Amino acid sequence: MAININMETLFRTILALVGSIHLLPASFAFMPHKMVSSYGVKLSDSNIELLLRHRALLFGIVAGFLLYAAFTKKQYDQAVTIGLISMLSLKVLYGFIDDIIKVLLQVLYIDVGAAVLLLAGWLSYTLRRER
Repeated sequence: MAININMETLFRTILALVGSIHLLPASFAFMPHKMVSSYGVKLSDSNIELLLRHRALLFGIVAGFLLYAAFTKKQYDQAVTIGLISMLSLKVLYGFIDDIIKVLLQVLYIDVGAAVLLLAGWLSYTLRRER
């Protein structure tokens, strides 16, 4: 039984970490000037800014749900699913677009690394729980 508690604690910590990773881009909804330096993109007009700020708010929703799951011990499977979709969708879309700048590649690597961590934590917790 002690292994399950420790695995759950580790998994909840991973959920909180991945949720926190989503908080940084979520903050860009209220600080659009940070998008320029963080993503290496130029906000060429108000339409692009609106789309990126909306994207930032969606990251906030994902962050909130991951943190909710971590702290309430509820809806683990749903949180992992949403987190993985959020992070791996960039990897999928990357395959359709050429000439990505280096800064965005770093974002891609962070997302893939966090997705692997989240999946590994969830699998470890789930497999131990089912024993």
